[in-house]
Formats: sequence, C-alpha cells, structure tokens
Amino acid sequence: MEQENNTTERVVEEAISSEEAVAVDFTSLSCEEMAGKLKELMDKYPVGALKEVMEDLPELFESQYKAEYEAALAVFTADGDSADGFVYGDGVRERFHTLCKAYREKRVAESRQAEAEREENLKIKLGIIEELKALVQKEEIKGGTFREFRALQEKWRATGMVPQGEANGLWETYHLHVENFYNYVKIDKELRDLDWKRNLDDKTALCEEAERLAESNDVAGAFKQLQLLHGRWKEIGPVAKEQSEAIWDRFRAASGCIHEKYRRFFESLKEEQETSLRAKEELCVRAEAMAAEEHGKMSQWQAATQKVLDLQQEWRHAGTVPLKERGKIYRRFRAACDTFFERKRKFYTEWEAELERNLALKVALCERVEELKESTDWKATTDKMIACQKEWKKIGPAPRKHSNKVWARFRAACDAFFERKNEHLKGRSAEQEQNLELKKALIEEVKAFVLSGNNEEDIEKLKEFQGRWGQIGFVPIKEKEAVQEEFRQVMNCWFDRLNLDEFDRDLERFRAKISSLDGGENREYKIVNEREKLVGKIRQLETDVHTWENNIGFISKSNKSEGLIRELNAKIEKTRQRLALLQEKLKALDEII
Repeated sequence: MEQENNTTERVVEEAISSEEAVAVDFTSLSCEEMAGKLKELMDKYPVGALKEVMEDLPELFESQYKAEYEAALAVFTADGDSADGFVYGDGVRERFHTLCKAYREKRVAESRQAEAEREENLKIKLGIIEELKALVQKEEIKGGTFREFRALQEKWRATGMVPQGEANGLWETYHLHVENFYNYVKIDKELRDLDWKRNLDDKTALCEEAERLAESNDVAGAFKQLQLLHGRWKEIGPVAKEQSEAIWDRFRAASGCIHEKYRRFFESLKEEQETSLRAKEELCVRAEAMAAEEHGKMSQWQAATQKVLDLQQEWRHAGTVPLKERGKIYRRFRAACDTFFERKRKFYTEWEAELERNLALKVALCERVEELKESTDWKATTDKMIACQKEWKKIGPAPRKHSNKVWARFRAACDAFFERKNEHLKGRSAEQEQNLELKKALIEEVKAFVLSGNNEEDIEKLKEFQGRWGQIGFVPIKEKEAVQEEFRQVMNCWFDRLNLDEFDRDLERFRAKISSLDGGENREYKIVNEREKLVGKIRQLETDVHTWENNIGFISKSNKSEGLIRELNAKIEKTRQRLALLQEKLKALDEII
C-alpha cells in the first residue's frame, strides 16, 4: 500500500501542477488569425491554462504586425504612390491588445479567487480531520458511526485543492486518521467487509477504464485521463488485504502500458520537432543571406521580395519546433525578414526622391519646348526640339501619377511645333503629288512580288520595300492615310504568308514599320515618340506583374485561394510574353537610333 500511495501521489501532483496547459503554435498565423485564435482560447479555456501561450504572444504579434504593415506599404508604393498617403488601419492591433488586457485582468481575478477558495478548502479539510479524530474517540462504534466516516470521506473528496505548501502535510494527516479508523477501531465486520467490497468494485471499474484507455489511439488524451484516474484511485478506501496487491498490479499494468505509449509518442513528437527546428534554422540562414544582399534596381528588389515571401510560406509549413526554442527561432527569422523589408523601404524612399527629381527635370523640358513651339525658325528650332527629345529620353521615370500627364504636356508642345512646320511645308504640293505616284508605283511593285521560299531573303526584300517607302517623302495630306494603309496591308499580307510564328511575325511587322521612319522627315521626333510609347507600355506591364505577384503573397495564407492564385499566375505568364515582345521591339528601335 505504501508503494501504491507514493505512485498515485506523484501522478496526482503532476495533474494538479499542469492545469491542462494549452500549447498552440502562433508563428504561422497572420495578425487577424492570432487575434481570432486568442479570442477562441479565452472563451474555451481558463486563463491559467494560457500562461505559456501568453509569454511570447504579444512580442510575436508585434513582429507579425510590422511585417504585414511593410508588405501592405510595398504594394501601395509599387504603383508609384508616395508613402505619405498610406493609411493602414484595420483595427486588428486594437482588438488584440484589448484581449491581452482582458486576459491580464481575468488572470488576476481568477488567481485571487482560487487562492481564497484554497484557503477555504484548507479550513474545511482541517475540520474533517478533527471530525475523524472524534469518531475514533467514541466508546461504541456502530453502523451509524461508519456512515459518518463514509460521509466524511465523500466530503473530503468533494472539497477542492488547498494551498500548495499545505497539500502534502494535510494529506498525510488525513491518511493517518483514516488508517487509525480502520486499524484501531473495532468496527462491525459485516460493515467493514461491505465497505471493502464497494472499494474493490470501484477500483475494478478504474482498472477497466485504464485498460480501455490503453487501447485508445489518442495517446496524449489517454495520458491525461490516466492522471485523473490515479487521483480517483487515491480517494478510494482500502480493500481486503488478500485482494489489495492483485487489484493494484492490474491497475499498475494498465498505467504502465499507457505510460510506455506516451513515452514513445513523446519521443516521436520530439524527433519531428527537432527536424522542424533544423529546417527553420536553415530558413533563418537563407533569410539572413537575403537580408544582406545588395540590390540597385527596383526589379531586383521585387524579385528578392518574392523570394522572401516564398521563404515565409516555407516557414508556415515547416512544422512545430520544441517549445523552449519556439520564441528564439521565430525572433531570429523575423529579425532577418524585418531587416530585408527595412532595407527595401529605405531603397523605395530614395527611389521616390529620384522620381521627384526626374519629374522636375521633365517639367523644365516641358517649359523649354513650350517656349519653342511658336518659333518660325524651322531648321534651328527643329534641332532644338530633337535635342530636347533626346534629353527627355535620358531622364529616368517620374512618379506614375504624374508620368502620363507630364508626357502629354511635352508631346503636345512638340506636336504643336511640328504640325505648324508641316503646314508650312504643304506648299510643296507638286513634289508631294510626285511622291504620291512613286508610292503608288511601289505598292504595285510589292503586289507583284513573289516569295522565293527563303525566309531570310524574302524578309530582306520586304525590308528593302519598306526602306524605299520611307525615302520617298511626303504626299498630299488628304491622301496620306489611305496610301499608307494600303501599303501596310500589302506588306502585312506578305509577312503573314512567311513561315514564321506569331511572335516573329509581329516582330518583323514592327521592324518593317520602323524602317520607314529611318528615311522620313522628322525622323528623330518620330523615333522618340514611338520609343516613349513602348517604354510606357513596358513599365505599365512590369508594374502589373509586380502587383499581381505581391497579391499572391498576401492571399496565399488562405486555404480557399488556389483558384485565384492560378488565375493570377496565368495573367502573369501572358503579360510576361507581351513584355518579351515589347522588349524585342524596343531593342529593334534602339538599333536604328
């Protein structure tokens, strides 16, 4: 019996000290999910069970909030908007801190209440011990006395915990007087035997429960239930001496089976957590390396950002690490990510300043060409206009919200001058009529052209036609669009018949188009104008791709986002194909400058 009591005492103490502690991994959750999970736990569990959870949770939340803020800011500024206009306020931070405050207040209140209850339970149990002493001192022990004894036992079991410092001594005193009642008081044998039988039945039932738990697949749940069974076993009185060892061996055997399964389960869980820890350490190394990389272009930062977002996604699926390492490893990973996004933020700040400088330079050029647009010194002013266009080309991008407007202003002034110049040149009508006949003749020559079957030779011949077309010069304005369109259709017909894929066919059409610019009037202006259109389209498509990639990083946390992610990836791939074609066109245009 002494061995039995020592074992049950240890198990019950473990159950009491654990208070069903809740273990939840918050490191893979968003701020919104953290707040929701904390609310759920506070509604479901006593605050005492959340002690370990709350140790690192506030710091973890603040780190995640900072990361989400930076990510949202990056998306906002990716479209060229200034960070000064960014507003981030979904209220999740306020809700979380309100929950934390409620937790602290509730924990203080529950702690005070629990302490008061333990003090009251101590008084009750001391009173029970005094009543047990009084029973032993009665001169005559009858059935009524035994019922009093049983009632005191039930009252003891029903009374809750006492202050921890009093628990062991109080139990030893209680157990002593219970033994005194059984061993030193001459009670009626029939009543004693009846009590022993009832205790045997109760302990047999506990054995059966323990044996069922030993067969359960819920190893952790079975272990916790076993702790409670040991507590109940301790509260049951003695059985007949000849049955005591057998019933205890049966209960101990079932307990041993559960303990062994729990030991193997815990070892397996420990191995999984160690594997996850090594994986997350590797992710930390990669994140730290990326945080230290230097990037000089926005496109490089955008590509690096996607890699960091991919690392964060890997982190979320890397599993749970040992509790003692959880906070430390997450802070290391979070610090690397924070360093990366802080360096990216600094780059974007400097980049925005550069955009503003470029805008000022472009506004100055607008003012210059606006002063020139009314000039009648056609040759000198044309040279100045072309010089301004070349200078414009060298200036980097302006803020997106101003870019189209300032370009429209610049082009309007240039167009105004060249339109006036063209009107001035209209007097050369005879020459233009001659040019018209030459272009019509060239169209008939192109129509009569026969493909040789050699793509390279045919393409060169078509380019020759286009070059000759550009060298002919102006035609009457009223005939210009019609004859140009007829020529374009005839040329496109031949390009369509060439054995080329759609990409190459589109590119060759463009090469043929720009070749006409090479020998025409206002060559530089037309080329710069065409180039600005291409650059504008490329920048817009690059911005779209960046925005969609960032969106994928944010929505990937949701389990219902697979369809949307596939749609975005399809749009990204299609846009990248368009970008490739536009970049080849830009390269072809730059070759003739």
